[in-house]
Amino acid sequence: TIRVRHMDVEGWLKELQVPREAYRVVSLLPLVYVAWADGKIQKGEREVILRIARERGMLDDGGEDALARWLSEPPSRQQLKANLAALNELARSDRKLQEDFGADEEQLLLAWCQDVADAAGGLLGLKSARTEAENAALKTIVGALDMRNATQWRAALRN
Repeated sequence: TIRVRHMDVEGWLKELQVPREAYRVVSLLPLVYVAWADGKIQKGEREVILRIARERGMLDDGGEDALARWLSEPPSRQQLKANLAALNELARSDRKLQEDFGADEEQLLLAWCQDVADAAGGLLGLKSARTEAENAALKTIVGALDMRNATQWRAALRN
């Protein structure tokens, strides 16, 4: 697992072009990664991400612009690793932010990632909608977020 020491939250947000007030939108980065896993974002995947962002109030204060950029261009593997490591560190380092990025939110985040992976849709629901690339992305996220219940999630992701 990549670890970020003495995380500079402000610097990371600036690099991502996310206004401080919209910091919660960064929790959507793993969903974006799953959506891009097969090289393109399907309409259903985009709709799931936007619905979650709207329902959770993540599009205000510049969050919508940041999300639009992420949905228009796939992240590099290096960006992905750095962003997942930063999210992981954020969840553990700042007590004030732990409520937004703590263990409960990580589990919800993984459920959302699975929703995104399933959103492209199988044939009339008769086959799994997930591609191998999406399954690999889900496993990468579970490992990178260093979750306490990662074993349970890994077992669920094998299906």
